[in-house]
Formats: sequence, C-alpha cells, structure tokens
Amino acid sequence: MLDFAILGLLMERPRHGYELRRALGELGFWKVSFGSLYPSLRRLEKRGAIKATKVSGRRKAYEITREGIAIFDTLLSTNPEATETDRGFQVRLAFLGHLPSDRRIQVMDRRRRELSTQLKTAREILIEARSATKNEDRYRIALMEHSMQSTEADIAWLDGLVAAERGVASAT
Repeated sequence: MLDFAILGLLMERPRHGYELRRALGELGFWKVSFGSLYPSLRRLEKRGAIKATKVSGRRKAYEITREGIAIFDTLLSTNPEATETDRGFQVRLAFLGHLPSDRRIQVMDRRRRELSTQLKTAREILIEARSATKNEDRYRIALMEHSMQSTEADIAWLDGLVAAERGVASAT
C-alpha cells in the first residue's frame, strides 16, 4: 500500500523523501517513518518504477518512470480484494481521479456493496446481542450502534460521491 501511495504522489510531480513523508501524512492515512519510506523508495527504484535525481548536496528527488506509471495504473485499476481494508480503500480513493469516470463509479459502487453487507451483518449481530441476555451490556450495544451509524454515514457519503460523478459524466 505504501508503494502504491508513493507512486500516486509521484504521478503529480517529483518529490524528495521529506516531501513524500509530509504528503503521505497530509493525505491523513498515516505517519510514515523514514525507516519505512526509504526502503520502499529503494525497492521501487530497483523495480524501475522511480528514478532518483540529485537536487542539491545529498538530497535526491524521486520521479516516476514509464514503468512506474504502468505499475500505478495496474494497481489502481485492479479490482481490490473483497477484504480490502478501510485504509486501502482510502488510498485508492485518493488517486481515483486517474481512472475514467465509469471505473471510478465501479470502484465506489463495489465499496458501497461491501459496506452494505457489513451493515446487514452488524444489524443481525446487534439484534442477537439484544435478545441473548436480559442484562445487555449497554456499552457494547452502544459501540455496535456507533459502528452501524458510521457505516451508514460512509454509505451516504459514497452515494453523494457517485451522484456527483454521474452528474459530471452526464455533463460531458
């Protein structure tokens, strides 16, 4: 996932390690240590996905190569596994603008279906938890309800994104 995010950021413009670290943090996904970032950069460089150029002194800037663009496009276009994590989807979403509109809608629709399935399962578990005992644990129930509300909010958010995308697609 880190390699994918690095390639996505380098699709925008060349960056040095500090810029990449800051940009990854600004995306809001995680704080990346240099101990994780630089091995990933070396791995991508060995694969021919990026190349380093000297900017000044010891500082290097990294830019994506044609091979890197092909790798990024493949990673972005590949259907995610059904078990894609929330963070994995967020990283994919951050770079969704690189896909054509119909593919963006497919990715968001797929995520919506996954969330709807999770919501249905959570509702069933909540009903079972409420009926299983007389002395229900109100905090556990509250946590389950909160999780369901968060999932419902994510579904509504995706519905808005898809509606906006369809509006943009029909306007062109």
